[in-house]
Amino acid sequence: MVKRTILLSCLGLTLLLSGCAAQAQPSITAKTANQIATANRQADATSRDKAKDASAAAQTGKQYQATNDHITGAPQAIKAVQQVLNNPKDTAFKAIPDANTDSHGHHYYQVDAFSQTASPAHSNFLQSYFVYPDGSITTKQAN
Repeated sequence: MVKRTILLSCLGLTLLLSGCAAQAQPSITAKTANQIATANRQADATSRDKAKDASAAAQTGKQYQATNDHITGAPQAIKAVQQVLNNPKDTAFKAIPDANTDSHGHHYYQVDAFSQTASPAHSNFLQSYFVYPDGSITTKQAN
């Protein structure tokens, strides 16, 4: 009799617990579904925009704008590069004295940056900067 009572109690408890474990189907409103879809579309658009920005940066290099928007010579081009790079003390700059022309026919000055060492013969090339007369500076030439 005791075994039967314990068995029925366990069976009843099992049935009770299995009934509690059954959950209602989750449901969302149309408004919530639209909000989720909108958030997903925005995340996708943001992801695509970041990929486009990375691709553009790979094609055009870093872009800077000097405060001087009327650069007429190599010394001014060096000063413009130093200004946009916040005057680095460990970098030496050398400009090619002649103006060059890119593939679009725009004139620019090339400024090369070198790591500054005790011996100028041992300084390492860091980067070329292409400085246009309007003060725009890029790290890549236009193709």
